[in-house]
Amino acid sequence: MSKLRLPWRLVVSLVLGGMTWGVVVQGATKLPYNRIVVNITDVASVPALVISQIFYPAGVHTGGGAPRWGLVFLSSGILFYGLMWFVILSWLNRRGRRLATTR
Repeated sequence: MSKLRLPWRLVVSLVLGGMTWGVVVQGATKLPYNRIVVNITDVASVPALVISQIFYPAGVHTGGGAPRWGLVFLSSGILFYGLMWFVILSWLNRRGRRLATTR
């Protein structure tokens, strides 16, 4: 049964990462302008920006343009937040097993 838990956590963490990134993107595009909302979405976008800088060091101004920069930016946000959710789910799984053995 433990062999199925890791793929389950991977799939659930990627789905939750996509949902988290979707909330960040929707907040940046659909909410009315507010300095606090802009600051929150900017901070939440920094990990995706840092990861996308690996592939496009100059951002959208790389060479003849960066036609796939947006795709790299969005997928790196999903990957980053998916990794964060994977760590959280793994911690909760380990904590749940530890609590079950102490009872």
